[in-house]
Amino acid sequence: MIGTLTRQSSLFYVNFGKQASLIKDDLLESVDTLLDDNGIIELVHDSLAQRYPLSTRTGIAPDRLVRSCVLKHIKGWSFRELEREVRSNLLYRRFTRFDDAPVPNFSTFSQNVALLSPELTEKIHARVVGIAQEEGVARGRKLRTDTTVVETNIHYPTDSSLIGDGIRVITRSLKRIAKACTEGALKVVDHRRMVKHRSSRDRSSQ
Repeated sequence: MIGTLTRQSSLFYVNFGKQASLIKDDLLESVDTLLDDNGIIELVHDSLAQRYPLSTRTGIAPDRLVRSCVLKHIKGWSFRELEREVRSNLLYRRFTRFDDAPVPNFSTFSQNVALLSPELTEKIHARVVGIAQEEGVARGRKLRTDTTVVETNIHYPTDSSLIGDGIRVITRSLKRIAKACTEGALKVVDHRRMVKHRSSRDRSSQ
C-alpha cells in the first residue's frame, strides 16, 4: 500500500510543531521548498504504485519517503541512523513530514527506498533541473558531477611500477581496439610479462 498524502496532526503536537518551526537549517530550508513540488511527489507515487499489489511491506507516503531519502543522503546516515535521528529530532520530523506520526523502522525505510529505481532518480533530477530553469537559477545546459573518494590499498608509486601500470592499461586498450578492427589490421605485442619481470628485478636490486 502507499501512505496517504493527506494527514492531520493531533492537538497535542501543535505546540511542538510551533517550536520545531523555529529551528532553522539553511540547507534543509531550501531543499524543503524544492521537495514541495507536486511533480516530484507524483513521480515517486507512480513508482511506488508499480510494485507488487499484494506486497506486505509497510507503505510510506511518497512525500515522506523522498524527504527521508534526501535527508539520509545529505547527512550520510545509515538507515538505522535515519530512524534514530528522525525519531528523536523535531527538526527532522518536521522536514520529513512525519511530525507526530510513528516513524518506520530502519528495515521499512530500506525496503521502500529500494523501490526508487535509477530511472526514477533520473526523472527527479530532470524535474529539479526544470524547476531551476523556471526559477532562473540555472540554464540547465551543463551538468557537473562529483565523486566520492574511497580508501583502498595501493602499491608504492615507484617510477618502474607506474610505467608498468601504464603499459598494462595501454595494452588492454589496444586489444579492445584490435577486436573492433579487421583481423590482422592491428597487431598488438603484449609486453606485460617482460614489464613484470623487469619491475621485480629492479625492486630486488634496490
